[in-house]
Amino acid sequence: MTEMLPAPRPRAVLAGTADFEEANGSPVATISYPPGVITIYCYRVTVDPQTRPGWSAVAFGDGVPRIPLRLHMLIAAWDTVVESELEWLGMAAQILESEGILSGPLLHPSGDWEAGEVVQVVPDDLSQDSMSDAFQALTTEYRLSLPYVARVICITGRKVDGAARVGTVAVRTDATP
Repeated sequence: MTEMLPAPRPRAVLAGTADFEEANGSPVATISYPPGVITIYCYRVTVDPQTRPGWSAVAFGDGVPRIPLRLHMLIAAWDTVVESELEWLGMAAQILESEGILSGPLLHPSGDWEAGEVVQVVPDDLSQDSMSDAFQALTTEYRLSLPYVARVICITGRKVDGAARVGTVAVRTDATP
């Protein structure tokens, strides 16, 4: 009986649109397989409508503007073996379900995160047509993908000086005396 060697594990990469153009086409391509790769592609950024009013109220109080965002992502597996791609998508889903709340050391330090900030990663509701449209905009073939959304990423602005606030001035413009 021959001993089965464990399958090599894929590496996860944050991919941009240019990476899809170079997929497996150059030795320095981000998406190069085999060995396998799991790509995380942010295809859309939206303002979070549920938390925006609350953050606006906080900004009114402390003078620091904030905008809460949602990052819409497609998670795809890349390999020459379909079974490996399905296994890796399952593994990615398992990790995202068990670690769906990212905080503290799970957040990349370049984000300049404040104490207590968290990012929730949950499945996104994306129709097959919308997913197909996303791939038509790219220069790659359709890939089986898992749609996820990371929420709420709050971008903090600079403190607004009280003298810089905008006011409304009404002026009468009719010529009647």
